[in-house]
Amino acid sequence: MAESRKRQTSIFILLILAAGTVYKVPYLKAVFYDQLVASLDITNTQLGILSSFYAGVKMLIYIPCGIIADRLDTKKCLVFSLLGEGILTGVYALLPSFGILELIQALLALVNVFFWTSFIKSIRILGKNMAQGKIFGLSEGFRGITGSIATFIALKCVSMMAETAHSIRGALLFYGALYLVTGILILFLYPNDMEEDADHHQTWADYVAVFKKPAIWMVSLLIFTTYSMQVAFEYTTTYMTQVLGIAAVTVGTIATIRDNICGVVGAPLAGAYADRVKSSTKVISWLIVVEIVLSIVLFLSPETPKIAYAAMGFVLVFSVVLHGVRGVYYSTMSETGIPVSMTATATAVVAVLGYTPDMFMSLWCGHILDAYGYEAGFKKIFAIIVIFGIIAWGISLVMRSYQKRLLAKQK
Repeated sequence: MAESRKRQTSIFILLILAAGTVYKVPYLKAVFYDQLVASLDITNTQLGILSSFYAGVKMLIYIPCGIIADRLDTKKCLVFSLLGEGILTGVYALLPSFGILELIQALLALVNVFFWTSFIKSIRILGKNMAQGKIFGLSEGFRGITGSIATFIALKCVSMMAETAHSIRGALLFYGALYLVTGILILFLYPNDMEEDADHHQTWADYVAVFKKPAIWMVSLLIFTTYSMQVAFEYTTTYMTQVLGIAAVTVGTIATIRDNICGVVGAPLAGAYADRVKSSTKVISWLIVVEIVLSIVLFLSPETPKIAYAAMGFVLVFSVVLHGVRGVYYSTMSETGIPVSMTATATAVVAVLGYTPDMFMSLWCGHILDAYGYEAGFKKIFAIIVIFGIIAWGISLVMRSYQKRLLAKQK
């Protein structure tokens, strides 16, 4: 029994390590924006195209690959995903042509989709003898920690190669090695006979039924707008270097805290407060107002190094709030009448609809920076964040009204 628990703990740690780092390469620009542009010798628009290409392929294959992964051996899917990403990252480190980079992004989308669906299934299997909420909560918290540690190491690798023309290669080689090692360890440690419940396999009929529910559109639109804000907000990395003149290493550290540590703080706090007031939509509406105010402050701020420390503070506070929204927006499904029996199906559909900003936001923001320059361009990007925030706030109010009507019907 003790041996079994020890092995499960080892598997859990490996899964969290993989889950905390598996998206680092496709979203490398969030921390290493300037290094990517310089090392790959591409424009802001081209980098946006790569991000949009990855997101577009991912959205197209998400549902069918999710169904396929549900019918395949979970261990094989995990190993295939991690070894595949390790090899692709190794090819990426060769800094190939733009066409090859597009192909790499498409294949990264494939392995990432298989990984995520298999990861969620594995966590459910590991948590069958304990509270599901507890193990998912632990996995979400520790993912941020492992992601932070890995990013700090990647920053060090890039710093060590800073004198070369291709400093980004250091981060890519590190991540590639990490994926390969993690995949090999899972191959040997993940039990072949791990018991899996005979869960319902989603069919196309299940997805059609979900699309008929009005709540799914409200949740999807809420995630669509708030995620659009997040993607645009990631450009604060190059805003701090190009506009405010902050050192790249310092900005990389801030970006790492922004994308990982802030999530460990924001999501649990928002979740706890949502439980206290018994409404996730209410908490989301309040947090969105804070995001709007912070974005307006950044929009009105002068483009001068004198505000560097204040800007870094605003970025980190914004990120805590942003992760707070992310931490509770899936829980709005129960408040808007989506039954528990359809949660898995609804989550897949919401992921496809809600995360479509990945397909166009990076391309849009990259084009703005190329067309208008950094100073004028960031004014427009901050204005875009404000606009999406106002729309998201309006959607949250509609959801609160819908929730009240549902509660009234139940009385």
